[in-house]
Amino acid sequence: MVHKVPGHKNLLCSLKQDRSQIERQAKQICIDTVSGWDKMSQNDITVSEISGGITNLLWKLTPSLKSGLGPVVVRVFGEQTDLLIDREREREVLLQLNEAGFGAPILSTFDNGRVEGFLDMRTLTPEDMTEPAMAVRIARRLKQFHTAPITLHGSNEGKAEPFKTLWKWLDMAKEIRYADEEKQRAHDAVDLGAMARELALTEEKSAQLQSPVVWSHNDLLSGNVLVSKQEVEPRGAVGTMPSMQFIDFEYGCHSYRGYDWGNHFCEYAGFECAYSRYPDNEHVALFIRAYLSEGATSPPSDEEVEAAVAEGNFFALVSHQFWGIWALIQARYSPIDFDYFGYSKLRWDEYYRRKEEFLRDV
Repeated sequence: MVHKVPGHKNLLCSLKQDRSQIERQAKQICIDTVSGWDKMSQNDITVSEISGGITNLLWKLTPSLKSGLGPVVVRVFGEQTDLLIDREREREVLLQLNEAGFGAPILSTFDNGRVEGFLDMRTLTPEDMTEPAMAVRIARRLKQFHTAPITLHGSNEGKAEPFKTLWKWLDMAKEIRYADEEKQRAHDAVDLGAMARELALTEEKSAQLQSPVVWSHNDLLSGNVLVSKQEVEPRGAVGTMPSMQFIDFEYGCHSYRGYDWGNHFCEYAGFECAYSRYPDNEHVALFIRAYLSEGATSPPSDEEVEAAVAEGNFFALVSHQFWGIWALIQARYSPIDFDYFGYSKLRWDEYYRRKEEFLRDV
């Protein structure tokens, strides 16, 4: 059963992933389902594509000025991404996160996407995240996110899910077949056995770490962190916390808090996968100290921070495993033009490069 909030509408229809038809269908879905849009014609609405991730397709729909209505976003899920993402659970969680003050409000849903309110904010860049002031703000907001009350019906409440998901994906990767011989050769060249051995290693280590289990975002890259366009904050100054939003919770699940840390640090590399940008331990400690201090009655000790730094770095390894295996599934099913095989290799190469260093401290 989906958790409902006032004003939420549900529409079961198909928004085809044919870009020649997408504008007309996106407009019609908004006219049919978004409050106040039923008085407009398609000619009253302009459509622009939003660049961004490598999973979904996004369009911003802007009504005419005379309507007095604000723009919305139509999100179309990537083809067969339901193999990787439980969309019913995502919807249930999104509505609860909306109530807790996170994410764009859901306006309506259809069978392979949804309509969301448009957040007139700016997305961060990987360079933004390296700024000490911004790192502190993200850390504090992440702690707030991790304490949001999320209840799932029929779930194993409080049990971490990443390794269960990773083993499932690895089994899926073993069954992948391509009609295209070149792609099949590329897939066959991947050493899935080695991936399984490394996964068993990090799963065992994670059990020893006993990182607290929280509701985790799991994809906190720069494009999923929004800040107000109007805010002015000196570079390097901590100050107060102006408005900051997290978006795109489709990979969210019960997970280790350290995974969200390590995955976020990996995203300093940006889409270019420039992993030389991974933060040094001094910066990681700054982030961790801010996270642990948020909502606490006393500041963390140096020993607590040091242990948490090692925790975050360890889970950066798990992040490389996660997205490295994810990319193998996407390579087979995603219609988005992206070198998923190359991306998987980059993630695993970085895993092996940092493995000894990050395992040494846990």
